[in-house]
Amino acid sequence: MVVSYLLSCLYLIWVVLISIILFPIAVIIRIVTTPFDKKLIVLNFFSHFWGSLYFWTNPFWSLEIKGREHLPKNRPVVFISNHLSTIDVLVASRLFTHFKWVSKIENFKIPFIGWTMFLNKYVAIKRGGLSSIKAMMKQSMKHLENGSPIFIFPEGSRAQDGQLKAFKTGAFKIAQDANVDIVPIVLTGTDKAVPKSSLHFRGHQHIKVEVLAPINAEEHQQLSLKELTSLAQEKISAAQR
Repeated sequence: MVVSYLLSCLYLIWVVLISIILFPIAVIIRIVTTPFDKKLIVLNFFSHFWGSLYFWTNPFWSLEIKGREHLPKNRPVVFISNHLSTIDVLVASRLFTHFKWVSKIENFKIPFIGWTMFLNKYVAIKRGGLSSIKAMMKQSMKHLENGSPIFIFPEGSRAQDGQLKAFKTGAFKIAQDANVDIVPIVLTGTDKAVPKSSLHFRGHQHIKVEVLAPINAEEHQQLSLKELTSLAQEKISAAQR
């Protein structure tokens, strides 16, 4: 146990060092590429590299990705996923596909990492605030209209016991209003690697990511918001079994 905590502390120091080194590069990329890269795709892929670097340098984690063929090519979609752990974001980075995160506003205040989220024009949301929810939906719609996918955890917060929580309707309202496909993603094992409300890394863990077949816009436009939300939750729940 002592060794495990020591390794966790060393890894967190490494995370901080990487962040300090890479943040100035992110700033330079933003300044240099903005005139010709309005979607900030270059910066987004650098951010994926940044997140992946945390993963690559941890010898205790292995990753298996299935369903890459379902990732969109140059079109806006709404990505949704179950949410188990702090490292879910790092795992999603390994997909290396363009999207804008929708995340709680507190994450944007994290030194270096949160500042890079701001540089990427990710979407911030303040929990419990109706005006913030409306602003989030408006900004998400704008990204989709401009051709950038968005990525949302529809549970809203991480599950305590690994069980899927009830989905909130926001992601699905956005998808219906924008008339875009929904791409469900299933994460497995991240809660065992780093449990909720913990920065303690639990030894060797095999993490799985499965990209499911999209829920096509033509299909979900025929459903009520409640029906669509239930359908999406059932697809992810079934894939977890």
